[in-house]
Amino acid sequence: MMTRQWGWIVVVCIFGAFLQAQCANDQRSNKNAGILITNLTVTGTQTISATDLALITSDMIGSCYDEDSDEMGDRVRASFQDRGYFKAEVKSLRFKPHDPLGVPKPATLEGEVSEGPLYRLGEITFIKSHAFPVEELRQQFPLKKGALAERDKIATGLTSLRKLYGTRGYLDFIAIPDAELGSDATVNLNITIEQGPQYHMGKLDIVADKEVAERLRPEWKLAEGNVYDKAYIDEYLQTNRDLLPSGFSRANIEITQNCPDVAVAVRLIIDPAEDHLHTDPKNVLCEEHHDVTKP
Repeated sequence: MMTRQWGWIVVVCIFGAFLQAQCANDQRSNKNAGILITNLTVTGTQTISATDLALITSDMIGSCYDEDSDEMGDRVRASFQDRGYFKAEVKSLRFKPHDPLGVPKPATLEGEVSEGPLYRLGEITFIKSHAFPVEELRQQFPLKKGALAERDKIATGLTSLRKLYGTRGYLDFIAIPDAELGSDATVNLNITIEQGPQYHMGKLDIVADKEVAERLRPEWKLAEGNVYDKAYIDEYLQTNRDLLPSGFSRANIEITQNCPDVAVAVRLIIDPAEDHLHTDPKNVLCEEHHDVTKP
C-alpha cells in the first residue's frame, strides 16, 4: 500500500484509436502545431485523494494546447486552484511526444506538483464600491463563507460583477481581486472596484428600408440619453425575434463606445445594401481619450 509520504501517483491513459481523435477542447494559438494530451501523470502530491486527483488530470485528457511548458504549468496549477488548493506549486513539467510529426502531436504530460493545504473561503470585501449595495455584490459569487475556495467559482463571481455593472452603464468596469491566504487555511478576498464613467444611450441607427426601420424603431425601449444597459441588446433580440430577419444576431449589431461623450451608439444592420453612408465606427475608450488629451 502506498504511504502518504511517497504521494499518490495517478496515470490516466487513453490508447489506440484515441490518438487519431480530434481535439475535444482546442486551446492552441496555432492550429497547425501544438500537442494533444493523451496521457497525464501527476506525482508529488501528499494529501489529495486519488479520486480527486484523477478528476483534475482528466480535465486535460483529449485537449490540445500550445507546446509551452510555462503555459501548461499555469493550466495545471489553475486546475488545482479550481478545487481549493490555492498554494499548489508545479515543480516540474515535461512533454513526451508519441508522434513528433503529428499535428497536433499526441503526447504524455508528466508533472510533479505540491498541492499544499486545501483552502476555504473567508470574507469577501469590496473596496471603492458605490453603484450597488455590498449585499448585491456579494450575491454575484456562488460561494458561501466556509465553502471550498474554488478559483473558477471566484472567477465566475468576477464575471457576474462585470455583467451587473454593465446594466448600469459602467462599461469600463474593472475588478481587481487580492487574495489573502490565512494561516488557518482560509482565503479572504479584497476586491477593488474601478467602475469608470457611466455611459448613456446615444444614437440608434437601423440600417434597413424605411418600412422595416419604422416597424422596428418603436420596439427599441432604451431611449437616447438613458443610462446604457449592456444586457438590453439580448433582451431586444429575444423580444423582437419575430420582427427581425431569420438569423439576425449580435453579429449584425455594431456598438460604438465613446468615452468623451460617455455615450454608446448602436447600429442594427438589417439590410447591408441600405448602408450607403457607412464608415467604420471607432470606439474611443477612456484610456485612449486620456492618452490623447493629457499634456
